[in-house]
Amino acid sequence: MHRFQFMVSLVFYILITAGPGQAKITIAYISDSPSSSVPQWIAKETGIFKKYGLDIDLVFIDGSTRGIQALLAGDLGFTEAVGTSAINGKTAGGNIAIINGIVNTLPYYIIGNPAIKSRDDLKGRIAAVHIPGTAADFALRLALKSINLPYNQIKAITVGGGPARIGALINGQAEFTIVSDAERIQGERVGQKVIIDIAELKVPFQFTCTVTSLKMIREQPDTVRRMVEAIAAGVHFFKSNKEETIKILSKYTRGADRTILEGAYTAYNKLFVEDTYPTIEGLRNTLEIQSSWDPKVAKAKAEDFVDLRFVDQMRSSGFIDKLYGRR
Repeated sequence: MHRFQFMVSLVFYILITAGPGQAKITIAYISDSPSSSVPQWIAKETGIFKKYGLDIDLVFIDGSTRGIQALLAGDLGFTEAVGTSAINGKTAGGNIAIINGIVNTLPYYIIGNPAIKSRDDLKGRIAAVHIPGTAADFALRLALKSINLPYNQIKAITVGGGPARIGALINGQAEFTIVSDAERIQGERVGQKVIIDIAELKVPFQFTCTVTSLKMIREQPDTVRRMVEAIAAGVHFFKSNKEETIKILSKYTRGADRTILEGAYTAYNKLFVEDTYPTIEGLRNTLEIQSSWDPKVAKAKAEDFVDLRFVDQMRSSGFIDKLYGRR
């Protein structure tokens, strides 16, 4: 009898001390190219998620919009997303919030044929572009705005995603386009040149972030806190461990070319935000452009799309300074 009571007490103790972080949680990453998904890959591969009490099932969902859709359907606890998709999900009625910011500017390049000598030569040129509302579309519009070139003063042809855009440039269908780092390398190998490194313009934009449901925030705030801390720790690992990070990049990109991985590491080492704080100004930039074709966002405020309590807590607790050895 005493043994039975002891076992019941032991099971009860384990249950009440396990905590909400022990339940299996599914988080999606949205790109299998060497990009801003890597903090999640690192957190999974190095045991950071486990260190922060999270039992994670990490899954690939191709594209930010699909990630938000899966979150809204209840299939995910968290998803990586581009800020534009989070805005669209929220304005469509989704009870979701951005809880951190991983890349807060535009990791793109405008590249073109050698006949274009400088950014001043872009006016009137043919540009291969993505469909309106995509991150690449916003990046091009914001970059042109920052150099005082109205979008209607280029000749835009919509061809689709990165491979299609770089293909249109190489085959002569377009004179310039907007690309990621991997596509920049591909273009340079066949004689195209960088006209603008958009990241150097430092235009605020919520490129990638982590999004969760308001239900998760309400019912499991400690789990959300742990997730925010784990991703911040993944960013720190990235910045501190180049070779290990490149091995992880190689695994998730199925052995991508070392030159591409090196280029991605160099680019994202500058782009990743240490304290993973979202950019409110970047969300305002998105809303301003999107309101020109989407009346639902015309009266929206950037603050409506974020829940800052967890990143605020990291800041005030000294978590980030401790992580980087500053205290």
